[in-house]
Amino acid sequence: MISLFISLIGILTTILFVVGTHESAHFLVARLLNIKILRFSIGFGKTLFHWHDKKGTEYVIALVPLGGYVKMLDEAEGDVPKEDLPFAFNRQPFYKKFLVVLAGPAMNLFCAFILYWMLFAIGFTTLKPLIGNVAPNSISAAAGIQSNQEIIAVDNEPTATWTSILFRLIAHIGNQDTVKIAVKNLSDNKITSHTLNLSQWHMDELSPDPLASIGITPYEPEIPLIIGMISPDSPAAHSSLKLGDKILALNNKPIKNWSEFMTIIINHPAETITLTIERQKKQIDLPITVGFQRNIFFQKSGYLGIAPTFNIPQKLLHKIQYNFFAAAPKALQEMVNFTYFNLVLFGKLFTGKLSLKSLGGPITIFESAGTALNYGFLSFIGFLAFLSISIGIINLLPIPGLDGGHLAIQIIESISQKTIPERVLVLLYHLGFIFIFLIIIQAVVNDILRLY
Repeated sequence: MISLFISLIGILTTILFVVGTHESAHFLVARLLNIKILRFSIGFGKTLFHWHDKKGTEYVIALVPLGGYVKMLDEAEGDVPKEDLPFAFNRQPFYKKFLVVLAGPAMNLFCAFILYWMLFAIGFTTLKPLIGNVAPNSISAAAGIQSNQEIIAVDNEPTATWTSILFRLIAHIGNQDTVKIAVKNLSDNKITSHTLNLSQWHMDELSPDPLASIGITPYEPEIPLIIGMISPDSPAAHSSLKLGDKILALNNKPIKNWSEFMTIIINHPAETITLTIERQKKQIDLPITVGFQRNIFFQKSGYLGIAPTFNIPQKLLHKIQYNFFAAAPKALQEMVNFTYFNLVLFGKLFTGKLSLKSLGGPITIFESAGTALNYGFLSFIGFLAFLSISIGIINLLPIPGLDGGHLAIQIIESISQKTIPERVLVLLYHLGFIFIFLIIIQAVVNDILRLY
């Protein structure tokens, strides 16, 4: 229940932050430029709450939290009183309209920069990108990459985290080219370079996993199967399990590691299992009823409420932290890197090098928001920063109906010194909305297929 509550908080915070900052930027710039605003809405569809300010602007919280909008006075949307004409959006000079539209995506990128600045200044610890296993006959195996090596660079770019490695690999999707990976042996610190042939590289379209598809499994520290913590009022707390018990088998099947054990528990909610444990050098069989938790989509997953006591060796960890001033350029570089990644990703989607089945929709976003907050505050900050960049870049795409489409139309009209006929604009916006709707439908279908 606590996990579900935290997930819901994460979802609401994500919506209010990403959508709220974007639309607030449109709103504030329009107000500063003396453009009349009729409505400021977070969400679409049925109005849940609304109120008005002294200037007559209506503020709305709507049912469908998949975006928002700022409705300004505009002659294209109806008659405007003569005294209000100077405050209508369509009557404004090019630079004012341009600034109002650009403000939303720009604010998303600015917020991402601030969040990354916070993240680098506070500091975080991550596992070094160590290779745990290389699949036989895989692309990586053919290149000579081995387990117990640390990936230190991809295409001559330093890679301190698995995320940076993934981004470098994704840039090669669909190119059928090669990628250079530099690794360092843990035993003697010797650095070697390997070239991976990606001509036969294929990934699962619905759930693409770049690392697994080239044959690499990240290293996971071996966690002892000893119970180090039992949550109060959990299924384990109401059982005969005790701190220090060593888990040997589940339903008479030997357990190899903690990850395998937790996978079995998660997949058997509300079932009674038999745990074989070692306690004071004696083997004991204990019947345990697995509890369950529900995620934000009310799916059940098994839950016991136990955890190991385990400290990851410092040599496997990478501490990333900078002082307040040094964190700023690092944050800017991170924002540039993620912006580049998004542009590459969209380019591959539009050119067909990456399947549309890989798109994530609102379900994936909401689930990721909840998961990120459950992992901790710093993880959630990183998620918000990445999502802010993605939303900002998406809105800059020159598709009618998005901010980028508005900007493109304004630029065309400014250069040509001619207003695009209304019937042409209506057609463009209809086509744009149809395109956006189809993409959203595809993303939602992908989300549903991943759930089941």
